[in-house]
Amino acid sequence: MQKIKLKKKRRFKYRLIIYAFIMFLGYELSFNIIMNLKLVNSNEDFIKALLVDSNYHLLYKKKADDIFTKIFSKIIDVNEPVSILENTFHFKPNTNMTYVTNPKIEEVEKLEVNPSVYIYNTHQSEAYQGNSLEGYNIKPGVMMASYLLQDKLAKQNIKADVMEDNITDYLNLNNMSYNKSYIASRKFLEDALNKYKDYKLIIDLHRDALPKDKSTVIINNKSCAKISFVIGVDHNNYEQNLNVANKINDKIKQKYPTLTRGIINKGGEGSNGIYNQDLNPNIILIEIGAQENTIDEVLNTIDLLAPIIGEYINET
Repeated sequence: MQKIKLKKKRRFKYRLIIYAFIMFLGYELSFNIIMNLKLVNSNEDFIKALLVDSNYHLLYKKKADDIFTKIFSKIIDVNEPVSILENTFHFKPNTNMTYVTNPKIEEVEKLEVNPSVYIYNTHQSEAYQGNSLEGYNIKPGVMMASYLLQDKLAKQNIKADVMEDNITDYLNLNNMSYNKSYIASRKFLEDALNKYKDYKLIIDLHRDALPKDKSTVIINNKSCAKISFVIGVDHNNYEQNLNVANKINDKIKQKYPTLTRGIINKGGEGSNGIYNQDLNPNIILIEIGAQENTIDEVLNTIDLLAPIIGEYINET
């Protein structure tokens, strides 16, 4: 009788061990599905991590170092993003946050074609309005808009490069003030053009400073940030840059006449008058929205703009 009791106790202990092991495996499996992560190391990677699928989604996960997590991470791939970018948000990289890289962005990098477009931001710190998701410490700006445009162009089978150099750091290291930003961006732009000279379109992407009612329009029941073009006329070949801006602006007017604020020619005393457009006839400056526009409005505009740029590139 006592032997039977001992056998039952042993079986019970074995069952407990098996149940505990199964529960542990279940926990690790669930943990991996929800929290399996990859760290980002730069502002650019952080922005790319935000651009999942339609760019409204952010999939974030937490890293675990045990052997079970590593095994499960090899077996399981999580593809369902958590939507947290439906509203306006602040963008300011937080090195304590971790994100999964965007498979859609990786597709851009894998396009086996030469890049047709180069996008950069002379004023990288230009920000858009944002009053939600403060807990994520995110503030959207023109750099994010550049990667959004890159992603949307990829869907048009147009490969775009985006400047990854930090203009603010360059200014600080060289004791240069903010109003010298075009000198800094010129240096990086020259480097890019020395590496690759065949860009069909080069965009210096900015945002303007305007009241909300002047920078916003409703198109297809969506609030969009208005677009304008700036061409510097204080160099000999400005008409070539102006021609590029006119072609794209005309296409916008044909499809969405209220979206564009037109082309602004700048030159003379008190004006930059060049905007580095003397470096290449395909350089234009585009302003998308203003300081009171949200990143959603900017994205709505980019959704309309990317196919138009695609048309222009295919015709060039």
